[in-house]
Amino acid sequence: MPDKSSKRAPSRASIKKSLEDQLWKKGASIECFEDMICDYMALYDIKKKLTSDIRKRGVSYETTSASGYPIVKQNQSVKDLVAVNKQMLMILEKLKLTTDTADAGCDDEL
Repeated sequence: MPDKSSKRAPSRASIKKSLEDQLWKKGASIECFEDMICDYMALYDIKKKLTSDIRKRGVSYETTSASGYPIVKQNQSVKDLVAVNKQMLMILEKLKLTTDTADAGCDDEL
């Protein structure tokens, strides 16, 4: 069995297509739900940027205070990432897309 860490993450396009396909199979492929998928994908893009920032700067980082002293600050991207993930899960819940109904191949994001 291949190591999960070496497995490449699904592409943005494949995630969007998977969500659209699942809606279509449920007979729920209507404009308001398709708009929710667009919202989900916008949050996906934000999530990727936040993750990149955390990789770059870490969970905390050193900076200079207003008075000129070095201080360690918590990276706001960590809190924002939690909020974005929560909102993404809420969208999936509203669309009634769960791991019980998900197609194989996109389980990393659902």
